Amino acid sequence: MTSIEKDYVLGHEEAELARLEHQAGILAPATEAILRMAGLAPGMRVLDLGTGLGDVAFAAAGIVGPAGEVVGIDQSRAVVARARSRAEERGLDNVGFEVGDVGTWHDGSRFDAVVGRLILLYCPDQPAVIRHHAASLAPGGVYVAMEYDMPACRNEPPTPLAESARGWFLDAFRRGGMNPTLGLRLDALLRAAGLSTPVVAGMTRAVPGETDGSRMLAGIVTTMLPLIVRTGVADEAEIDVDTLGERLAAEMVGSLVVPPTLVGAWAVTPR
Repeated sequence: MTSIEKDYVLGHEEAELARLEHQAGILAPATEAILRMAGLAPGMRVLDLGTGLGDVAFAAAGIVGPAGEVVGIDQSRAVVARARSRAEERGLDNVGFEVGDVGTWHDGSRFDAVVGRLILLYCPDQPAVIRHHAASLAPGGVYVAMEYDMPACRNEPPTPLAESARGWFLDAFRRGGMNPTLGLRLDALLRAAGLSTPVVAGMTRAVPGETDGSRMLAGIVTTMLPLIVRTGVADEAEIDVDTLGERLAAEMVGSLVVPPTLVGAWAVTPR
């Protein structure tokens, strides 16, 4: 099976979309830096895998400019509709969105770059997904993957509840069969897919604990609560998700949070 898991663990509910939009804002500087380092440039045609609300596609559209084009694909029709609406609000006419599974979608055309942020984690056969889309790259095109090194996240000074929350979501990913250190595996994955000499860079942005940091941590624990409980990491009473955000914010006043490192890896196809 090469397509993205149908039971996408993070879902597409309104609360999750709001969480993803907040996360995208924090990831924006690192994402744009990785795209530019990978070689995205004006005039390119770019495919964005698992585009979600379109934030990576919008970043790419800003780089390729009016002479370029970005196509974003996502398996959810509702999310694609939201991404199209957000593009219209921004007045972007060089970006479009299509419904499609990242494991099988192909429109028969060539791209100068294929990018995907936080999408391979949910693909059972990750090299197969990379190979599938690398085949649509033009000669000299670039494949760019971005995934988290999740255990790198921490807050300083450390606080007890934040440490517990960190353990909850990390253990749930592991017990759910997903690798929370996937970002550090991107070099090997690109090579396994037939892409040689990848370049790898990791970036993060520290945020205040009582605001963005507590919101990010409470958000991912809330979203992953069913998996946390189902895999026996913790029970609902222990987490008390309804008050988790408030308790984290109160505990983390004066604390600085380093979110998971966003690791980018890219490789260029032969000309």
